Amino acid sequence: MSSVPRDFSVLDKFKFERKPVGVQFTAVKPKGIKHLDKELNFCEMPKEAQEGNAFYVGPDDWVCVGVEQMILGMEDVETLLVSGMLGGEDKLFASASACRAMYQHLPRLPKNSVQYVVFAPIDKLTFDPDVLIITADINQAPTILRSITYSTGEPFVSKALPVVACAWMFIYPVVSGEMNYYITGLGLGMHQLNIFPPGLFLISVPFQRIPTMLENLKEMEYDPNPPPGPGGPAHRKRVNKLMEDLRKKIKE
Repeated sequence: MSSVPRDFSVLDKFKFERKPVGVQFTAVKPKGIKHLDKELNFCEMPKEAQEGNAFYVGPDDWVCVGVEQMILGMEDVETLLVSGMLGGEDKLFASASACRAMYQHLPRLPKNSVQYVVFAPIDKLTFDPDVLIITADINQAPTILRSITYSTGEPFVSKALPVVACAWMFIYPVVSGEMNYYITGLGLGMHQLNIFPPGLFLISVPFQRIPTMLENLKEMEYDPNPPPGPGGPAHRKRVNKLMEDLRKKIKE
């Protein structure tokens, strides 16, 4: 693993209760990082890293009925899953047909491109992450989500399904190049695993967007306890005054 060229210290001002976690996908077995010694689902692994543990998982460590290997490009998924039968029988979808259609939308890494996945809390990163997972509350999330839009004007997105949350947390951001977010409590599997309390934002920042996010956060203001807005009359008065001043500036 190479040393980290990035300075993530701008994130310190958020004082996250749960540490940001870096994730790397690699075809080469990591050196100097321990192998995960317990059985966890993919979506449980960020929580394990938040508790201070840097680790990697290999081809034989995936436990979630074959879906994890599929989205990582390691294996083809078995007929039982892509048929939609499981989702229909388990009442996750109205029918097998609806569940089967879901598989058309799942993002996946290229076939055989990855053998190992590495996790580390941000204070133990020894690699450039392919995706940075930030667990934020409702006060922290707006600033993090705006950190791309701030300089590009491009929208942030929340693209997901109520199942296979790991595909949208880890894979979609990397293959799309978009920051994505998922709100805890929406994922049915994650709820059953009892990973996080509901209402937190799991913000996934892919490697393509990390430099922009970090640079913009240096400039953007952040208030951990923002006061309520001034209300309609005061807000309209301020905006109208600003518009009036700008109209005069255009005419100069």
